[in-house]
Amino acid sequence: MSGMRIMTKPNIQMIDACHIHLFSLSNDDTVPNGIALSPTLHRAFDRGLISITSDYKVKVSKLVNDKASKITLSQFENQSIDLPEKEKWYPAIESLIWHQEQIFLD
Repeated sequence: MSGMRIMTKPNIQMIDACHIHLFSLSNDDTVPNGIALSPTLHRAFDRGLISITSDYKVKVSKLVNDKASKITLSQFENQSIDLPEKEKWYPAIESLIWHQEQIFLD
């Protein structure tokens, strides 16, 4: 989503594996039920401040007011996410719809 790429030696991970449909409800730990996000974006996604539409674009909640910040969630509004190289690994549309209906704060 952010396009951030950080390479280090040794390999220090700066990206979280984020479940789209909550694992505690879906028991789905497959690749299509996940997206790679930075910890801040992961928290925003889990708390419903951002979501991803069925055409893989970022949606930011109207509740977000980040105009006074140098780095914002709003900067991602309507931007396409980077998709995996294989279509079978794309985020599942059903999970994205579930997130928008159950978690996203519109």
